[in-house]
Parts: sequence; structure tokens; C-alpha cells
Amino acid sequence: MISPVAIQMIEIALTPIIRSGKRVDNINLMVCPTSNISQLLNIETRFGLVKIVPGDCVPKGYSYLIEKPLSIGGKGFAWVSKK
Repeated sequence: MISPVAIQMIEIALTPIIRSGKRVDNINLMVCPTSNISQLLNIETRFGLVKIVPGDCVPKGYSYLIEKPLSIGGKGFAWVSKK
């Protein structure tokens, strides 16, 4: 189970991406492979489902949203958490 605070952090980071015209189904949440959230496949946000992808190069305590594929000139990236 994911905490409401974590969902809120994700939605705050996701808001400008969605408002710039990006589709939520093209956005991945990159997380540390050893984090608790990495055990989930996706997370329900107020914008729709976001796929969770454990990234080998993402250290614990960091997570970000990225559009796949990243479009030119768009706002397809946002930090959710970083130390």
C-alpha cells in the first residue's frame, strides 16, 4: 500500500506535465529498485494510472516522472523526490 503523502507528491509533480498536454499513459515513475513502491506495477492518480519502473541507476530516496518516449520541446520530466 502506498501512502497518501506519496500519492500527493506524485500528483503535484505530474500536474505541470499533464497541463502541458502530455498523456498520463506515456509517463513512467522511475524509482529505486529496493524501494517499497518498486514492488507495485502502477499507481492510481487523479490523472489516471502511472506505470512504476524500477531503475537500476535511481538511488534510494530519489524518484522522477518521465515521458516515454520523451518528446522534443515538451515538459516530459519532473522530480517527485530527491535528497
